[in-house]
Amino acid sequence: MNHELMLRNVLFNESRYSSQIIPRRNVTENIEIVMKWNFIRLEGLFEKESRLSQTIGMDLKWKDDYLVWDPSLYGGKSYLTASGQEVWTPDLTIFNRLESSFLSDGLQAEKVLVKYDGTINAQPYGELSTICNADTASFPADCTKCNIIIGASAVSQQHIFVWDENESLTGFDDDIDSHAFWEIWRLEKLPIVASFAEIHIYLLRLPAHYIYNIVIPASALSILAVLAFFIPIEEGERLGFGMTIFLSFMVLMLQVSSILPENSKSVSAVGKYFLQLTCSSFVAVFNSVVLSYVGSRSEIPKYTCPPTSIQPTSDDSFCKRDQVIALNNQQVDTGDTKPETLQQHDNARNKWKIIAYKRLRKYFRPLPIFDWVTLLACFITTVSAHVELLNVMNTSTCSDVE
Repeated sequence: MNHELMLRNVLFNESRYSSQIIPRRNVTENIEIVMKWNFIRLEGLFEKESRLSQTIGMDLKWKDDYLVWDPSLYGGKSYLTASGQEVWTPDLTIFNRLESSFLSDGLQAEKVLVKYDGTINAQPYGELSTICNADTASFPADCTKCNIIIGASAVSQQHIFVWDENESLTGFDDDIDSHAFWEIWRLEKLPIVASFAEIHIYLLRLPAHYIYNIVIPASALSILAVLAFFIPIEEGERLGFGMTIFLSFMVLMLQVSSILPENSKSVSAVGKYFLQLTCSSFVAVFNSVVLSYVGSRSEIPKYTCPPTSIQPTSDDSFCKRDQVIALNNQQVDTGDTKPETLQQHDNARNKWKIIAYKRLRKYFRPLPIFDWVTLLACFITTVSAHVELLNVMNTSTCSDVE
């Protein structure tokens, strides 16, 4: 007769063994389950779904007092394999697990290795998805801590989980830099309390992709928004140019919002960055609209007045002032007895007064002042947005996450 078949008939005899009974001859004793966590691959952190996906394996060991035999009686057979339904298995579950096949039915669907001294070894393997709420306040240079909570249900009070003394977490160093968007900064296990074990995974986002595809294009658009102020308003191109930049910012903001989770408690660093740049672009468009509207209502008069005209041809006060000075220069008053040197001095002084008056009229009108003030506001907002984002990207590390 086959030795393995005979051994199975002896061990798993229904009158001798039941998978529903605690595998202790003394039923008051606790069952110590030695646990090891094998990290295989990080699939990714999906912020929109608050889900961390990874491929992992576990190594579980415990003793079953009823599955002990002498190998010499069974042809030297020192081990055999069995299903999780044939032997007693711990009531193991992951409390923050999402919809995934890993340990969905505990160890019932797994194969276990049974040794002659009653040691049972189970090594479940698969893709695990757990709840992980990412903190995107420092996006795209943020760090996220994800938890994995393992334990037994309340009805299984005799389970005692302990970490493997030799090596509790394996595979972490080999996979630390394998993901394109995340770097596994640290993996740590917490001391087991009662029947619960907890693992913390610290993930540091790699920002290069977002810098090249989002931040740099936005920076280029912000520079163009400032340069839009130097386009002559008379050409009619400034308004269209500003509207194009404003719509480009809207497209980039939609791209960023499709990545980040919906969160009203905190705004990401890149969200604040885009908000400031969008306001800057809005100021440029508002400036163009105001100047175009005012320019269409009234044309700015050109100050060309005949210097020898006796009767003013314009109602503008500047022309009147210019013509009065010209009349004085022509010495209309025949009774003027000023010396020639004094008259030349007055003429030179009046000439510089005219030049200064023209320049003041040119640069201290309401529209040029409005143009320069909005340009300054746009420039300050753009510089402030870049400085804030740069500070966040230089100072945000996983060492601040607890």
